[in-house]
Amino acid sequence: MGKWMDGYMEKLAVNHEENLAAGGADRIDLQHKLGKLTARERIDYLVDSGTFTELGSLVRDPRAVPGELDKPSPSDGVVMGSAQINGRQVMVYATDFTVMSGALGEQGAWKIAELVQMAGMQQVPIIGIFDTVGSRIGFTQGAPGLFGLARLIRNYCLYSGVIPQIALVLGPCAGPIAQVPVLSDILIMNEKTGFLWMGGEMTSEDAGDADFHMRISGQVDLLAESDEEAMDLAKTLLTFVPQNCWEKPPRTASTDDPERREEALLDIMPDNPKFTYDIHDLIELIVDDGEFFEIKEDFAPNLTVGLARFDGMPAGIAASNPEELSGIMEPDSSDKYDRFMMFLDTFNIPLVTFSDTTAYPPGDIWERRGVIRHGAKNLHGYSNITSPKVTIVLRRSYGGSNITMGCTKMGPDYIYAWPSAEFAPTGPESIVLAIFHKQLAKAKEEGNYQEIHDFYLNILKEQFSVMNLGKTFTTYYTVQEVIDPRDTRVRIVRALQATVDKREETPAKKRTIKPA
Repeated sequence: MGKWMDGYMEKLAVNHEENLAAGGADRIDLQHKLGKLTARERIDYLVDSGTFTELGSLVRDPRAVPGELDKPSPSDGVVMGSAQINGRQVMVYATDFTVMSGALGEQGAWKIAELVQMAGMQQVPIIGIFDTVGSRIGFTQGAPGLFGLARLIRNYCLYSGVIPQIALVLGPCAGPIAQVPVLSDILIMNEKTGFLWMGGEMTSEDAGDADFHMRISGQVDLLAESDEEAMDLAKTLLTFVPQNCWEKPPRTASTDDPERREEALLDIMPDNPKFTYDIHDLIELIVDDGEFFEIKEDFAPNLTVGLARFDGMPAGIAASNPEELSGIMEPDSSDKYDRFMMFLDTFNIPLVTFSDTTAYPPGDIWERRGVIRHGAKNLHGYSNITSPKVTIVLRRSYGGSNITMGCTKMGPDYIYAWPSAEFAPTGPESIVLAIFHKQLAKAKEEGNYQEIHDFYLNILKEQFSVMNLGKTFTTYYTVQEVIDPRDTRVRIVRALQATVDKREETPAKKRTIKPA
């Protein structure tokens, strides 16, 4: 090497050493004492060994040049670059809490904005790791920093639906930057160290923590007990999604028999239809190897959503859960269902729905919460899905749930029912009280109320039963076939095999207008 390069190589080596030192040994020690990995340690754990190619490592806080800042700002607090995860190309960045508590500076914002655009143009997933107190404060950080943040957010929005966007909140994430993880497709949060907060006064101790955002705000999709578990979840998630919206989700070799019948499915439901059961027990019996990757587990648990495989084929599952609120479809579960459907359709992942619900709850309290407009989102969402759709009606399909969960005329590719399925405008109990109120009033006077009530109820339940409806061919407009519950897995596998090359066209338009 010629001597003329010596000075340049020394400068490059110094830059490298400064970046590895991050905010200093004491700050790294503090990070570890807080139970957190550093930005570089997180990236090293997440990506395949030796594949991380750093970008923007020379960047520093511009205030350091005229001597306005005496704190180190290696990479301006953002470590980023390209890498591979399980052999798949990705872009990844991490805010560095050891550098000024991860506060996002002007240059850091522009770095991330550029990386998001690169990921979008190269059509590879982007993964952001957040551990930041928010925007960096300083008189030179005003407009340029805000412009950078604006471009960052705009790029996230523009490439939403083009590439998978995954966010990991592993420490604090406050201020305007807190919107970026929520803009992402999937948000994973460390339940011990994660904190998400826009700003303002906190009125409760738990506001902003991971449990709050899982159960109350519904802004978190997955919880982890450590940084490592959060990144493992991100790796698992990637196995279900393609590189971009133009590809199909990756299929894996299955070790589970696609023709497997499950005798245990005959015992899932209680004999008394008034009793409940946990839909997870059913799901685990029919998916490959019993593995179900649930999303938003503790938010609106009356609707269960998540990812699984059928003979190695990825699919999304949306299922009423009678164990929680009888599986009703209230505003929170409607929002959960709507966003999940958008995610699946964007990345060409089939949707499998399991319906056992009394549908939308009536009454003043629900009307005040906008139950109609929230439910309308589901109708709008399901109508616009072009990925394969399979519906299984297990028991109750009352009211609007028949439409929302994918009845024949809503466009599912296959719709099956268990012999226990009932189709009714509302619960048979309510219909008995509404139609036969005079007869019931008389029976109450005569002392045989329960006998008369059950007489009419049994008549209605027989009329609404899919086994009765199936006596005429017009039942095809309700379901295509009544199936043996033990064949549920087999039917789903075959439906997904049949629709693997499906192409569904919707009317040409600029965009749809979803209910608020």
